[in-house]
Amino acid sequence: MAQLFDIIKVTVGPRNLEAVVAVSPDAPLLTSEDPEGTEHVLEIMPGLVDHMCLGDASSSFGEVVADTELAHLLEHVTVELLAQTNAAGDVTGGQTVEVDERTYKITLACPDDVLVAGALSSAVWILQWAYSGGGEPEPDVEAIASGLVDLVDSLGEPESEPEDDSEPLDDPFDDELPYEEETVVTEFVDAAYEPITEDEPADDEPADWDEADDLSDTAVTEPVADEAEKDLEPVDEPVDDLEEPEPAADADSAEDFDDLDDPDDPDSADDPEPAEDQAADPDSDSDLEDDDPWGMKDVPRPHLVR
Repeated sequence: MAQLFDIIKVTVGPRNLEAVVAVSPDAPLLTSEDPEGTEHVLEIMPGLVDHMCLGDASSSFGEVVADTELAHLLEHVTVELLAQTNAAGDVTGGQTVEVDERTYKITLACPDDVLVAGALSSAVWILQWAYSGGGEPEPDVEAIASGLVDLVDSLGEPESEPEDDSEPLDDPFDDELPYEEETVVTEFVDAAYEPITEDEPADDEPADWDEADDLSDTAVTEPVADEAEKDLEPVDEPVDDLEEPEPAADADSAEDFDDLDDPDDPDSADDPEPAEDQAADPDSDSDLEDDDPWGMKDVPRPHLVR
């Protein structure tokens, strides 16, 4: 036999679950059309006969089960599965209404949509087994109800994270710097402001330009002044009595001095000729023949005034 029921639509409301199901054209529409299949259902679920049925000719479902719509039977099988789960509360019945030819809408109380939808799907499978000949294996109703409960519990519990036995790695950034390193840095900063003494060498760090100029003047000028003071001897005479140096002669005068007689000659230095003798002899041939630029031939002769 082909699929007995086809679930077309499921709607979950705030209190009820509504399912629209269609009966297969090859399947019986009433339970009276296949009494053997109906008997298989009652054998594995005998509690159906005690269900209340308010919308039918009798108040007990056991009195009408032999001749009722197959969709009506599907409603009560779903309610029986919910009752055996002990998780659906007081679900005692539902409602089945024909909405189209071979199409029905089943309304069920819905404490949990997963639980009720699972029970409806399991009820379809049980009826499929019963009206297909009821062969082996026979459905285990208790196991089906227990499976529905496990399904709801598995979806409700959060997934447990696997335990990690590995030790966490140490974070290198968690440790603070040692106290010794902080002390060293502080001492270095304080030492930078200490003044330089004569016993301690100067730091390699360059000073400012103004400071460098002051240091260079002090370091170079003072030692030179000390050495100069050591070499100087006390002067007895006052500075004002010192003779001023004669101005140096120009280049032409220097060349003329080279032609003069050697000052080291004792005869020329000690026995100069008197000017009167030279003046007394104006006609001397030696004077006229002298080509020396410093000669006296061109000098005007003095005239004696008597």
